[in-house]
Amino acid sequence: MSPDDPFDLTGRNAIVTGAASGIGAAIGAALCRAGAAALLVDRDADGLDATRASVEARGGRCATLTLDVTGDDAPRRIVDAALERLGSIEVLVHAAGIFETHTVADFPRDAFDRVFAVNVRAPFFLTQAALPHLRAGASIIVIASGSAAIPSPLGSVYGASKGALVTLTRAFAAELAPRGVRANAISPGPIDTPLLATALADPEVRRGMEAALPTGRLGRADEVAGVAVFLASDAASYMHGANVAVDGATTAVWGVTAEGNPAG
Repeated sequence: MSPDDPFDLTGRNAIVTGAASGIGAAIGAALCRAGAAALLVDRDADGLDATRASVEARGGRCATLTLDVTGDDAPRRIVDAALERLGSIEVLVHAAGIFETHTVADFPRDAFDRVFAVNVRAPFFLTQAALPHLRAGASIIVIASGSAAIPSPLGSVYGASKGALVTLTRAFAAELAPRGVRANAISPGPIDTPLLATALADPEVRRGMEAALPTGRLGRADEVAGVAVFLASDAASYMHGANVAVDGATTAVWGVTAEGNPAG
């Protein structure tokens, strides 16, 4: 890090899960632009290749690892790959996530388990595996969601999983602050990413959602990534256990209809 620029991440190495598209890809690219090197992790090999190409086109340095973060050996494999390819771990970003849409009455057990496996269990056990290698100054960044505060229709389990992530983040912060390791969450609102693409495939639905939002538009993945760079940097050195809303005022206003409820 440059003493003149607290946002400079030069010399730091990051793990970013969910890095093949959307918010994870934007965060991986932004960290590398700020000077970090990154291990980009996802099960989508083609998406990872695209993110890596984008990073390298701007002179950044990254490696990729294709795997399913829910595998029992995934935490060990991710940490081992980061240490082997990068040498250390200073930043850990949990951006992998899935969304299942079902009513409470009809929510299948296997779908429930998938959501919690990806959204809660995977980040918990990856954090556990990385802990022995996180020194003072390291930063854990968890991508939660505005849905933890404003549940979306048909998204009960997704919202619950993101609420669990917010609580886990605070627990990480409380336990790790004495070691100088920080943990913070980002709760995006409705961001224009592939995760939201299916729900917004109908232009009428998209217009309805945008009209219901205080800003009149969806957020962009790079607007979330900028906050992640801040949280990874020494500029956020006294932030422990925060949950930063990047949602265009949706949780502040609460003025949305059921049809346009902002699930991040």
